[in-house]
Amino acid sequence: MRIKPKHSAMPAPKLFRPKLKDGETLVLEGQGGFKFNERSGWKVTLFFLTNQRLIGCQLHKITLEIPVESIVGITRAMQVYVMRKREILCIACSQGVHGEKVGHVWFVINDIAIWRNALYRLALLKVDEPLIETIGQDVGADSRDILWYLWHHRHATITDLAGLIQAENHRDVLMLIQDEINPAAEKRAGCPILSFERSRIDPQTGETIGYAWWMLGTPTADFSRPDRLLDIVDEGDYIQVILEVKQVEKSDLTLHVSRNQLVISSEKPGHRWTETFRLPADVTYDHQDLHLRNQLLEIRLAKGK
Repeated sequence: MRIKPKHSAMPAPKLFRPKLKDGETLVLEGQGGFKFNERSGWKVTLFFLTNQRLIGCQLHKITLEIPVESIVGITRAMQVYVMRKREILCIACSQGVHGEKVGHVWFVINDIAIWRNALYRLALLKVDEPLIETIGQDVGADSRDILWYLWHHRHATITDLAGLIQAENHRDVLMLIQDEINPAAEKRAGCPILSFERSRIDPQTGETIGYAWWMLGTPTADFSRPDRLLDIVDEGDYIQVILEVKQVEKSDLTLHVSRNQLVISSEKPGHRWTETFRLPADVTYDHQDLHLRNQLLEIRLAKGK
């Protein structure tokens, strides 16, 4: 008589998944390896890429955690991984999640081109009006209209874009993005600039947007002048931020606070930009505590309880 084995009453172990922070969304996940020293051995790891961090997990703990904003460079090379040569990424970082110095991390995973593009657009892709103009020179009039619309609005549904260029169907819009806009962006910026997202949080409004096309990268303004005034002061119960801004009015500005991160955006035509600041403490924001006088923006942010 054949005896069937009993099913185990013990549930299968669940893979450890890191807890996401407020406003954090998962972009990619997969298994690969990393090491901190080029000549050391690889550590097999389960990776998670979010819009804020590159996270590596082994067993039930996080063994690698790099803030996206600390990534300052990504280069490609060939190294041996699991008995054969593979393309790997060398990620240069300014600091770890707790402020410790990281230096470089060597990283390998399947679909490494997809991971490189995602890391590049999250950490290194900076978008400004000259870049949009440059990409626009390589595409047709309808593609330029789509580019500028998404530059101003950040996201749009396929129906919105079809109506914008009076396309007969959605396929015409998709062909422009696939065959004109993104190839031109790869040539000029190093990666595609438009991406379809089933669900994504708008960082400026906090609203969840479903099934829309997004402009990738971080909108930037020219904030590189060494003489530009910027002062962030801890005043005990609150944080005071004083920032020089030119050619905008108070009504042009949008502020968004997430814990210790302050995002300031200008929506003024011709002077659209977004800048992110990391503050010394978690804060909350009251819309009454914002003043703009003589091109100096003053923001008072109460510390979180």
